Amino acid sequence: MSDASITIALDKKYAPVFIAVGAGLGFAAAAAVGPVVAWMLATVDGAPAPLRLVDQLPTTWAIPLLTLAGGVVGWFIFAVWGEEVGTVTVTHDDVLISGSKTSASFSREEIAEAFLDKDELVLLDASSRELSRTSSDGAVAQRLAAAFERFGYLWAGTTDPRDAQFTPWVDRSRDLEAHLHELLRRRRRAMADGRTGEAEEARDELLAAGIVVRDRGEQQQYRRVDR
Repeated sequence: MSDASITIALDKKYAPVFIAVGAGLGFAAAAAVGPVVAWMLATVDGAPAPLRLVDQLPTTWAIPLLTLAGGVVGWFIFAVWGEEVGTVTVTHDDVLISGSKTSASFSREEIAEAFLDKDELVLLDASSRELSRTSSDGAVAQRLAAAFERFGYLWAGTTDPRDAQFTPWVDRSRDLEAHLHELLRRRRRAMADGRTGEAEEARDELLAAGIVVRDRGEQQQYRRVDR
């Protein structure tokens, strides 16, 4: 941190916790694999090959190997979490959001408010159109709030102030025009097929038409921008 900017990312102090938990689970697995394999052989007359292979290892090998493997898995999970959260750099003039695949900068003049919506960081302009919706986490909520407020941006909290305005999308309903339904269908198909670029294009077209869209599980929800 400096007087000129604040960068928020997942705190690395969590990494040893993930590693320790993973190592502990690996140690427990090494102790339990023998009884589990014996029970499976007696009950269903068979056990998965990886379990039988580990069971054949001497205890002096199995315990350190599985403990180490568990620690590595714990570190990997933390690393993936950190990539999903990404980094947010806040300055007096702009906000830079960096993820594992893309980065984007937003000027102070563009940003009317910022908040967390579930585990997503959202930036809105003055008409409540979304400038950005990116993965984040409640673990960095307090630091995000402090950074935005430190430089005079409006931080609206950890829930969407317009949450009640969102409506679950029902295809072909009379609440939306036909071309908006088509865009929401296209986005739904693209999301289901993992075509993120096409999903973003549909989102941008919806925004241009005054529709903000978000996901809740497998369901799309939408609201109209403020008039």
